[in-house]
Amino acid sequence: MPGLALRDRFESFLRLLADTNEFIAEMPAYRKRDGAAIIYAFNSLFDIAWKLMKDSLTEFYGLADVKPSPRDVIKQAGAVGLIAEQERWLSMLKNRNLSTHDYMSVNQEHYCELIKCEYLPLMDSLKAAIASQIAEMDAE
Repeated sequence: MPGLALRDRFESFLRLLADTNEFIAEMPAYRKRDGAAIIYAFNSLFDIAWKLMKDSLTEFYGLADVKPSPRDVIKQAGAVGLIAEQERWLSMLKNRNLSTHDYMSVNQEHYCELIKCEYLPLMDSLKAAIASQIAEMDAE
């Protein structure tokens, strides 16, 4: 079946996206303990999202020279139109990297706000794009 890796990774992406949305929905006001859980869930979601993009680039777009780094994958995904807001995705990568080294949780509330207001909508757009690709592959 074409796109098997893409489909498998998409299922994992959907589960992590649902988990992250659930964490945020259950936290009406910021709490440090919950913020750590949201950031952890989101970092896992981001990791699978860029790998999902990589699968899409190879399995849907047929690109053979996809470099195995998040930054390169995001740039290639933007170039082919898989994602519309490449600069915001690169900003997300930067903040994801910074959040993993925020050992004192100095910026944790800020990261949670970015995740909720800016980054989850980007994940939803990726979800729609990949779902459309899978539907197109199924129709062939």
